[in-house]
Amino acid sequence: MGVGFASTAPGRRLTGLVLAPVVACAVMVISGASAAADTPEPDPPGASSDGPALNTLIEPALLESLQQSIVGLVVVWEEPEDPFAVGEVPEAAGPTVPVVEPPVITICTGWFDSPTTIATAGHCVDPEQGRLAIDLQNGSGVDPGTGEPLPAPPVQPEPERVVYAFQPREVPGAVITSPIVVRVDSFRPGDEGDTAKLEMHGMPPAKPLAIAPTAPRLGEAVTSIGFPGLNIDATDGINLDALDSGGKTPAEVLQDSRLQPVNTSGTITARQFRNGVAVYQVNADLAEGISGGPTVNARGEVYGISSQMSVPFLGQNFNVITDTAMLREFLGHEPGATVSGRLASEGGPLAGGLPTGWVIFLSVLGGAVLGGFAMWLFARSARRPTAVRARDDADPSPGSG
Repeated sequence: MGVGFASTAPGRRLTGLVLAPVVACAVMVISGASAAADTPEPDPPGASSDGPALNTLIEPALLESLQQSIVGLVVVWEEPEDPFAVGEVPEAAGPTVPVVEPPVITICTGWFDSPTTIATAGHCVDPEQGRLAIDLQNGSGVDPGTGEPLPAPPVQPEPERVVYAFQPREVPGAVITSPIVVRVDSFRPGDEGDTAKLEMHGMPPAKPLAIAPTAPRLGEAVTSIGFPGLNIDATDGINLDALDSGGKTPAEVLQDSRLQPVNTSGTITARQFRNGVAVYQVNADLAEGISGGPTVNARGEVYGISSQMSVPFLGQNFNVITDTAMLREFLGHEPGATVSGRLASEGGPLAGGLPTGWVIFLSVLGGAVLGGFAMWLFARSARRPTAVRARDDADPSPGSG
């Protein structure tokens, strides 16, 4: 569901940074809403003779050119400050030391769908998922009988959210040269399509990826692109000392590293419906952290957003991408139209669907089983992210994380 959890338990140097994105690609069942169903269409005129064959993988040169459109995302979640909270009263023995909870960190992937906007998975920026992450970090339990999370308090404030975008320094053609705060323009939760659109301000125009004008076909070769988290600790340029001391935030450390987008290829294996929402099942190995990244065809056109991966103890072959027509509709792109900077309007709820709380919780639990969420470095940092308490409705400006 796109969240990593902070922990104050020391002893795992990069574990928190590396494994925070585990849940970012853990099980996120797309359920709930009826979206614009995308019926597979015949190829455009000339595509069958001049275009790539059904099982042709993307050419290496074209794949490399797409990397400049890939963006890493670091999302910081924190409890809002209560203006009416009463401060701690010092005891007679001496002043108390307030316990500062480290923020919850998410790492996802995004991609430019226009020169100034970034597309990603909705669950990466959904406050409900941020709330679930914070509650679980704070010790929320699970019902042993049903496997679902225990009921939350009736009234809980929406967590504060700050989204940082970065492109590592060696990504060819990158326009983001230092981490910037981006604004969440609109999103659809995981049970309503799992898409989001972010606004970028004050940066040079980026090279956008085109949305495919037609739906994928069964057996068609596709390639998913993103920043998987499990290779971060082996990447040159990860400055542990700066992160440990609080001299740099995770977004800054990743920006300054030699991290590169990776790709994984497979085929379209099925078109499924989850409570009315169409998704495409793929057999590509979607590693942790790749949530929100694009899945493209041999022409480099985006078929969908990487939305879900299987958890090993739940079985395999549950990797899905969002529906192509729904993605076009959400982002405001007409089939075959030139990509522009036009912003999508707020995506409202679609037709109703059943909640899938137990599946969302399993995504959190699965991530914990895979490696835990030891973001203890944040508890030790002298400097917290500078924009943690920034509001998304404020006028964003570029700046370091």
